[in-house]
Amino acid sequence: MKYLQYIFFIILFAGLFSCKEPTKSFFKLTGPSMGTRYNITVQTDEPAKIQNAVDSILQNFNLSMSLYIDSSTLVNYNNASDTFCYDPVVDPYFEPIFNKAKEIYKLSGGALNPSIGPLVNYYGFGYKEKKKLTTADSSKVAELLKLLVFDSIFLHKNAQGLICINKPDKNVILDFNSLSPGYAVDIISKYFDKQEILNYMIELGGEISARGVNDKGKNWVIGINKPSENVTETEIELPLIISNKALATSGNYRNSYESKGQKFAHIINPFTGISEPTDILSATVIADDCITADAFATAFMVLGLEKALRLVEEIKGVDACFIYDLEGDGVFEFRASEGFSKYYLDNEQK
Repeated sequence: MKYLQYIFFIILFAGLFSCKEPTKSFFKLTGPSMGTRYNITVQTDEPAKIQNAVDSILQNFNLSMSLYIDSSTLVNYNNASDTFCYDPVVDPYFEPIFNKAKEIYKLSGGALNPSIGPLVNYYGFGYKEKKKLTTADSSKVAELLKLLVFDSIFLHKNAQGLICINKPDKNVILDFNSLSPGYAVDIISKYFDKQEILNYMIELGGEISARGVNDKGKNWVIGINKPSENVTETEIELPLIISNKALATSGNYRNSYESKGQKFAHIINPFTGISEPTDILSATVIADDCITADAFATAFMVLGLEKALRLVEEIKGVDACFIYDLEGDGVFEFRASEGFSKYYLDNEQK
């Protein structure tokens, strides 16, 4: 009897071992999208399927938000002379991005303003002719500021089920680049979750979503670049640990130019119309979803250090760290929200 029990145990153990799911490998996927590249590390046994799905998601997303595709929803609105309507079944992305923009617009007191498009184009950072200014014309800037009317733009659904967007002036131009890449990351993340993929890191244009663990079984380590011009991707100023969170970093140090001693920066102040860096070199925001992190990163850059610090402490579920150099001596200083310290890489994991 003991012999039979022993045989039964061996068979049972062997059966359990043979049914154990083999460990899936981690794969690195990359490809072009939205004027940049996506970089994904994912644990899966179907990397080709996953990459094809990501490419398809981003292709459809561009048909909504791209400023370079003439048939996109956003370009069609910008080119319209008055109210524009679109089919939400064909484009499921525009409405949630618009609604999130409205939310952050209100929370930030207008610091995030997607109607900034005319000024973005004027300073040479837009999707039209990228012509650098020699000198800013204050009267022209004042004229363009009148087109920043995001608080007067609304969505409504018509009798045919189309979503319609009013246009207070035919020259109004919307630009959602301050938060749409973050939402693209969220869409890919949701797809991975539906596929029951537990461990992955998605990066698109500096916007990141991380879930589970990396190939070493540890939380993901994300390096924030030194906020300096011509910095390489390997020059890290701030290493962070995140898991089941999203992260976005915004800064003017990469996308700017100088003319006649004046520096023009791509993050433009919607209150003044001025294109110049604030006292923040970079703003890193961590939130539950990437669209929120992305939008607040831009808003904080506009607000400047003290106002951004006050605002971030008022927002539930959002933490931020700001790098600045008030003395201009190349020695970076840091200020962060109260809850940000839990994301710092400790000495044991360096």
